[in-house]
Amino acid sequence: MFCLIRYLTKKQVFFFLLLLAFLVVQVFADVTLPTYTARIVEQMQAGAEALSILRTGGIMLAFAAVSVLATIAETFLSASISTGLGRRLRGEVFSHVLSLSDRTAGAFTAGSLLTRTTNDVQQVVSSMVLILRLGVGAPLMAGMAIVRIAQSSGELTFVTAGAVVILLCGIAAILAVTLPRFKLVQKLTDRLNGTLRDTLTGIRVVRAYNAEEYERARFEEVSAALQKNNTFAGRAMALMNPLMMLIFNGLTLAIYWLGCFIIVRDNNAAFFPEMFSFTQLASQVVTAFMVLIMLFNMIPRAQVSAKRILEVLQKQSELQDPAAPVSYTPDGSIEMKGVSASYGGAPVISRVSFRVERGQTLAVVGGTGAGKTTLLKLLLRFLDADAGEVFVGGMNVKDVPQKELRSHLGYAPQKSALLSGTIRENLAFADPSLSDEALMAAADAACAAEFITEKGGLQAEVAQGGRNFSGGQRQRLSIARAVAARPSYVLFDDSFSALDFATDAKVRKNLKERFAGTTKVIVAQRISTVRDADVIVVLDHGKMAGAGTHEELLKTCPAYLEIAQSQMTQEELAR
Repeated sequence: MFCLIRYLTKKQVFFFLLLLAFLVVQVFADVTLPTYTARIVEQMQAGAEALSILRTGGIMLAFAAVSVLATIAETFLSASISTGLGRRLRGEVFSHVLSLSDRTAGAFTAGSLLTRTTNDVQQVVSSMVLILRLGVGAPLMAGMAIVRIAQSSGELTFVTAGAVVILLCGIAAILAVTLPRFKLVQKLTDRLNGTLRDTLTGIRVVRAYNAEEYERARFEEVSAALQKNNTFAGRAMALMNPLMMLIFNGLTLAIYWLGCFIIVRDNNAAFFPEMFSFTQLASQVVTAFMVLIMLFNMIPRAQVSAKRILEVLQKQSELQDPAAPVSYTPDGSIEMKGVSASYGGAPVISRVSFRVERGQTLAVVGGTGAGKTTLLKLLLRFLDADAGEVFVGGMNVKDVPQKELRSHLGYAPQKSALLSGTIRENLAFADPSLSDEALMAAADAACAAEFITEKGGLQAEVAQGGRNFSGGQRQRLSIARAVAARPSYVLFDDSFSALDFATDAKVRKNLKERFAGTTKVIVAQRISTVRDADVIVVLDHGKMAGAGTHEELLKTCPAYLEIAQSQMTQEELAR
């Protein structure tokens, strides 16, 4: 967990140094108090005047006040450091995940990333508050108290040391049993979140198939496993309190017995005040270890959470910006030369080559799993090619900073990803400064202006995931968002599938007429959607089966002809 300290800011490091100073002051004050307690006992034995006793009591009150003020300062500083660290960790994890390629991010499930960003970070923050104050203060307290004890009596020091050794052995045994359970608890929490997310996302499908009981059983299975491991770990950790109290009471009894024995043996009544002070110091030692036990209850969980956070932060993406970027002014062309790509296993696409010029339309067709979406990811540089070169605008995408490249691209994904907010916020995602007129023009090109007006205009609310819109409406909003900023390139990943044939044709006509200078890439299943493209690339199980116009492919590419014949009549093919 201490590996995360490097994410502290300079201000937080300064606060930590202040915290250490206040801890030293507080511990010194607390350890000094028993000395004055013994002095009061001595004064009472000697029959000192009340004023003298009150003066000693006043000094004790002063030390107690210093301890209280130092504790308040520690609480403020530790809270500031830990919450600041939590905020930075959440930001670091979130930003880092956004920078990962699809290949790298695939190592984590969405549910796991949610848990790591929220639950794991909170676990670290909660533990850090106590560790900063008590994890440093308790050992310091124990150390100072033991030094004072050693100065009083070697025999009593030996008894205290024996109690501490027994306590540490018990703690080590319990932690050896519970730490693996805590690791398993975090994994089960991931599974629980993933199961819950799957069920809530697909709740309509669950209801449609009367699968509520099945999903409930699946959820209960993971929940029961989580409960079982939490219960086992909790019961094991619960043994610490009885163990601690047994040792504390045993130590107190041993001190009183041995102290009385020393007084009788040496006929030294003056040792009684020392014994009284010794008892308080021993109490501080045991209390310090009680605090450490409480920390040991939290540290295993925090340690597991910290490791899980670091797993994300240390995951390096292969997508790196060039060390010396050059000026980038795209010429509108797109080209691939012998491109192959994979997600870490077998190639998804192999030896793909084509070229289109500015203003032309490139269409990509093929069966399910043919690699169509992967081809778009290469253009967007969500993924880097394993072999070959990808050129967008006349430059290899690896030689262009990612932000610079994507600033010239519009993208309508396969799943229309609308965000919570207003229609305006969704359409102006590429450029928030776009005017309402420009946004409505883009919406009109996507045949979305009419239903936007019916919904109440650009300020109409969009529910999470766009649930308050139909599938076709979501796709049209996604298309409008892709073209709103008038980028040099627009990529449509099967973004016309939910549109009826008439709307599909109208949208494509609008795009062709109003964005004549924009290079378009269309991934689609319908031949009617791609037949007018300037270049059609046919993928078959990741390999390039052909490239050309609709008419050329009907004559030269059996794979394309098969797709066309499955969707169109002979009369339609002959047109």
